[in-house]
Amino acid sequence: MTQKNFKTVFTIYFILFGVIVSILGGVISYNIQLRSLKSDLDTKANDVMITKKFTILKEKIRDIDNIVKSISKNPTMKIYLQTKDQHKLYELNNIFLSIAGINTKIMQLRYIDKNGMEVVRVDRTNEQDEPFLVKDSQLQNKKNRDYFQSVAQIQDQKIWHSKFNLNIEHGKIEIPYRPTLRVAQSLFNKNNEFDGIIIVNMLTTNLFDSIRSSSAFEHFIIDKNGNYIMHPDDQYSFNKYKGISRTLRQDFSKDAIQLLSHPNRCDSCYVYPLNDILNNEDKAIMVLKPKESYQDALLYDKLKATFYIILLSILASLIMAFYASIRPAQLQKALLLANDELKRFASILDKYVVSTKTTKDTTILEVSNAFENASGYRKDELIGKPMSIIKHPNTPKEFFKKSWETILNKGEWSGEIQNRKKDGTDFWLEQNIIAVKDDQGEIESFVSVGQDITSKKELEKLSSIDKLTGVLNRRKLDEFLEYEISMAKRYIKNLSLVIVDIDYFKSVNDQYGHQMGDKVLFEVTKIISKHIRATDIFGRFGGEEFLLICPETDEKQAFILAEKLRTEIANYNFDKIGQKTISLGISQFTSDDTAETLIKKADIALYESKNNGRNQATIYSL
Repeated sequence: MTQKNFKTVFTIYFILFGVIVSILGGVISYNIQLRSLKSDLDTKANDVMITKKFTILKEKIRDIDNIVKSISKNPTMKIYLQTKDQHKLYELNNIFLSIAGINTKIMQLRYIDKNGMEVVRVDRTNEQDEPFLVKDSQLQNKKNRDYFQSVAQIQDQKIWHSKFNLNIEHGKIEIPYRPTLRVAQSLFNKNNEFDGIIIVNMLTTNLFDSIRSSSAFEHFIIDKNGNYIMHPDDQYSFNKYKGISRTLRQDFSKDAIQLLSHPNRCDSCYVYPLNDILNNEDKAIMVLKPKESYQDALLYDKLKATFYIILLSILASLIMAFYASIRPAQLQKALLLANDELKRFASILDKYVVSTKTTKDTTILEVSNAFENASGYRKDELIGKPMSIIKHPNTPKEFFKKSWETILNKGEWSGEIQNRKKDGTDFWLEQNIIAVKDDQGEIESFVSVGQDITSKKELEKLSSIDKLTGVLNRRKLDEFLEYEISMAKRYIKNLSLVIVDIDYFKSVNDQYGHQMGDKVLFEVTKIISKHIRATDIFGRFGGEEFLLICPETDEKQAFILAEKLRTEIANYNFDKIGQKTISLGISQFTSDDTAETLIKKADIALYESKNNGRNQATIYSL
């Protein structure tokens, strides 16, 4: 054999050796990757479970739990339970409506008294619609409903969760279907006697839609009897309530018996009990069933990876070195990507989330850029200072005392806090304060995360206050009047209305200018506000007219009040103008009156006061 032939044979030998080694390495790699397929599925299932169960389901249910708890502890709720005061009931109606307006998951928010009668009820048709108060005439008695009887038997203020089911009204399942979860808590009076319940019907359609979707798995939620609460094909969700037959064997041919007898195990699927976030009679479990398309995609990825490993190994004759280096490179790349994503996420949080970290004695350690923007202080002006640097002087000491008691006892607190900026203006934060503990369970610091809600608070104020005078505006007066009329009708109580008009007000604007006219309006507002009763409702009706709503007051009592106001105005010395007078019209509510007719009667009486010389009060008469 010549040197040339030897070289050729030797070259062929090493080529064949390289090919054989590459193929053997590829086969070994393929088998290893096949075994890792189950591990990949396990990891993917665990990631999906964390997202669906904890990030979505648990957080949404906890939000509703916190709403129920906060209402039961609300001072207005407690006062109403003790006094049954109708003004407090009006406040409760507004509180319930505001809460439902903020949380679109609320389908119904109700207070039901100890006899099972709905007292306050806010409804919402779907998550896109605004909530509304249900009229008194449409309120229902729920004494015989199973959820009322169940909650009424709870001796403490433990949160109660219903089964997942379809909403029922007037004894029938609503169509179109509205899947719901009820969250409730018992109420007790000062004698620790059962006095009703707070209950929220949570809309779960969009919640289930967000849980149901996944590229890797089919998602099921099953109760202890094998009925579907949630199914990938929504027509089988709540099949027990819809009367649709669908057995576990149809979806889990190999594991149906195992799921029923050992609900925590499944050979070809993944099972996660939900009792730790939802302790109800369903004893529900979440089941993730891998999609065949996803498994095929994983297998295809493994085959493709093996092909490229063999190809590259043959070309380079360095399969072992290549195989040994590719995995660390992939891990390093994934680590770098994760680190970049973490930095980007941290940057977003710092910019948009108002957050702080303090020591046990509330000395500030860290603040976000968003906190700087909200407070007006720079970081170097905040770090090392006590958190009281932004404390608002009008916030009661009792508020802070109760807040800290909650943090120390429960480890966290949530709520809205009014603060003071560096420039002396106010700002509002919606905060969640969490106690961070060391390995021995001792508190070592506090972390606060929240958002700036100053604009929201300003909008709430502006929507009901007249800008010039600072009293209620026409829209808010109309709301109060409708409410007081409904109360007067329902409880057969007196109600009177007084319209106040400044005499010859146009001449003030013509002679002294509109700025002086605005000043007169403001001064008149101050005088009237000072001399009306705490129960009276006062606001600017329009122009130089004001409206005074007097609950539980007849026309004679209203006349006495009107005369008092007329005298106070007549005796007041206005700057540059001197004396001004007012004319007043009084009307008393009758059972046939509406808001329009009651105002019209007072307006007729006002016209009579003007027609008879002004500077007087007149009671409407037929």
